[in-house]
Amino acid sequence: MSSNVLHNPIHLSTTRTHPQFRLKKPGRIRAGGGGSSSRAAAPRVLVAGGGIGGLVLALAAKRKGLDVVVFEKDLSAVRGEGQYRGPIQIQSNALAALEAIDMDVAEEVIAAGCITGNRLNGLVDGLSGSWYVKFDTFTPAAERGLPVTRVISRMTLQQILARAVGSDIILNESNVVDFVDNGQKVIARLDNGKCYEGDVLVGADGIRSKVRTNLFGPTEAEYSGYTCYTGIADFIPADIATVGYRVFLGSKQYFVSSDVGGGKMQWYAFHKESPGGVDIPYGKKERLLKLFEGWCDNVIELLIATDEEAILRRDIYDRNPTFTWGKGRVTLLGDSVHAMQPNLGQGGCMAIEDGHQLAEELDKAWKQSFESQSAVDIVSSLKRYEDARKLRVAIIHASARMAAYMASTYKGYLGVGLGPLSFITKYRIPHPGRIAGGIMLEIVMPSMLSWVLGGNRSKLEGRAPHCRISDKRSITNMY
Repeated sequence: MSSNVLHNPIHLSTTRTHPQFRLKKPGRIRAGGGGSSSRAAAPRVLVAGGGIGGLVLALAAKRKGLDVVVFEKDLSAVRGEGQYRGPIQIQSNALAALEAIDMDVAEEVIAAGCITGNRLNGLVDGLSGSWYVKFDTFTPAAERGLPVTRVISRMTLQQILARAVGSDIILNESNVVDFVDNGQKVIARLDNGKCYEGDVLVGADGIRSKVRTNLFGPTEAEYSGYTCYTGIADFIPADIATVGYRVFLGSKQYFVSSDVGGGKMQWYAFHKESPGGVDIPYGKKERLLKLFEGWCDNVIELLIATDEEAILRRDIYDRNPTFTWGKGRVTLLGDSVHAMQPNLGQGGCMAIEDGHQLAEELDKAWKQSFESQSAVDIVSSLKRYEDARKLRVAIIHASARMAAYMASTYKGYLGVGLGPLSFITKYRIPHPGRIAGGIMLEIVMPSMLSWVLGGNRSKLEGRAPHCRISDKRSITNMY
């Protein structure tokens, strides 16, 4: 960050007096651009965390003319556990939210991404490789005038957002560790002792959020029951032109593969086991080949094509849903309040929706204050934001957990999981549960996908529904 950035901290005593920090000198934080009297009266938004959700909020707030600053401990790194997850899926609902915030930024993200929503996607039997249920993510988007799902590098997405937000708004090497809400203002304290005053503080600092801890006390993240190996390989499947992503189902494990563009495939291998496991040096690939022994060629060939050094491992955690997102002038956004399992690809998408909705509510409160000639009602605007988001997020959070359960309890054939009788699986006799589950998914999934991808579009004020000529099916009649 350039040395002439105008962010003026409040210099507070390093000791804390209950219930507030002791001020020595008032101060002001300025966002870049503008010098009008209306801008001077804008609410001051402090954002803890420069990940995807925090940057989207900052961009949306900036476009509304709000006074905003982002505190990020290391903007050069992929935030959170992003290094383990590689590229991110930005689905139609999140792309539409970006369009509502800033069409130029959305166009840049769409151009940089690899489109997958126009191809076959869905669930596959892990042993045979045959389709179980196909997902149509194209029709819900096209019918509602939404962009079709893309996959993009997390670092590329973060760089696009950071560039649009501007270096005058992002305060790098800054980590919010504490705050005081005195009812009139909120004061954020950084780990270097500097403090900044604002009208609202938003914790967008991830699953182990310090803002959340200071709001509600320490709580442990919930272990999902699964460890996840992930990797990216230089590999082009024979059916790359017609298949975007597949979820290969099995008992107590499942495998996901997705085209990420540039002749590369990204994959995830989930296995049910206790947390904290450690592999022997250079042993990840060997273990995976043993775990997925007997699975279809699509899985085995992709594992073989992946370099050992490219394979990473992490345990999967989320947080239990909560209907209390904030207190007073402080609220939460993204993983800090609703970290979810990756099975629906909606974690980052929900954070993007959060950022759009929060900026909308703060802007409405600001406009109402001009009309009524009164102070901006920050607390009510945060409550409206939380009320607008809680139910949708809770449903998608629960669906992500359910998807993991369904994927790992799948039994494609009689004999699976029966120990001495497992030899029966070689006869490929369909399991009754597989048949019933397939029928249920065929009925439920179209409505579910329509709601997930298009259920937020009524809140995207100012965005006209439109379809892109480039967003067309790769083949016809594929579903």
